[in-house]
Amino acid sequence: MGAALNALKMLDLFSNTMAEIGLSQAARLSGLNKATALRHLRALEEFGLIEQNPQSKTYTIGPAALRLAALREIAKPGLEGARQKMHLAMQEVGESLHLTLLEQGSLQTAIVVETTKHSVRVSLDPSEIIPVNATAAGLCMLSFGPPFLLDRLDQEAQVRFTESTLTDPDLIKEKVALIQRAGWANSNGSYEEGVFGFATPIFGIDQIALGTISIAVPEIRATYERLPLILKSLQSLSRDLTANFGGQMPEAFPTEFHP
Repeated sequence: MGAALNALKMLDLFSNTMAEIGLSQAARLSGLNKATALRHLRALEEFGLIEQNPQSKTYTIGPAALRLAALREIAKPGLEGARQKMHLAMQEVGESLHLTLLEQGSLQTAIVVETTKHSVRVSLDPSEIIPVNATAAGLCMLSFGPPFLLDRLDQEAQVRFTESTLTDPDLIKEKVALIQRAGWANSNGSYEEGVFGFATPIFGIDQIALGTISIAVPEIRATYERLPLILKSLQSLSRDLTANFGGQMPEAFPTEFHP
C-alpha cells in the first residue's frame, strides 16, 4: 500500500506550468533516487495515469486520469453548477474568481473563471496548490475548515512570499478569529504583490468548510468603494455554492458581510 501511495504522490508534481516532466526532474522534485522514481512512473504509466512521449521521453498526465475526472463530474456534477454561478458573479463584479477544494489536506484550485471585462486582470493557475497563510482562500479555510489545519500551523514553518505574508502562527490565529466573526477573509498582496484577494467558505453537510470561493482583484481596482459589491457577491456565492455541493450553512455564520 505504501508503494502505491508513493507512486500516486508523483501525480502532484504535474501542474499547469509543468505539464511535462522528465525522469531526472521527477527524481529531483520528489526527493527520490532515479531508480525509485522510474519505478513509480512506470507503475503510473501501466495504469494509464501518465504517458511517456516517445521522442522527448518526458511524461504527461495520461488518459486514465482524464477519464476518472470525467466520471467524477458525472457522479458529482457540482463543479459545473459552480462554474455557471461563478460566470454570473464575474459578469456582476468584473473580476476573476477561483474555487478551491480541500483535497488530502491541501487546498487545491478546482475552477478558475477569469474576467473578460478588463485587460488588466488577475490570472490564476488552475492546478495551483494554495498556501493557507498567504492567501484569502487559505486564511478562510483555516477559519472554517477542519481543525487539523490550524493545528498544523505550530508544526510546520510557513513560507513568506512577500513582505505582507503572515508567517507567525499567533498572528495568523489572530486573523482567523477576525475572519470567523466577519464571514470573509482578505489578503493584501501577501501572496503576490499588487493582488488583493477576498474569500468566503463553501460548507459541506457537516457544516465544516470543504472549499472556498475567492475574488482576485488587481490593486488598482481594490478600492473601498468596490468592497460592498464584492462582499455582496461573496455572500451570495457562499450560500449558493454550499447548497450546490449539498452542504449546510452553520447557524452562527454571519448573515451579512460588512466591510
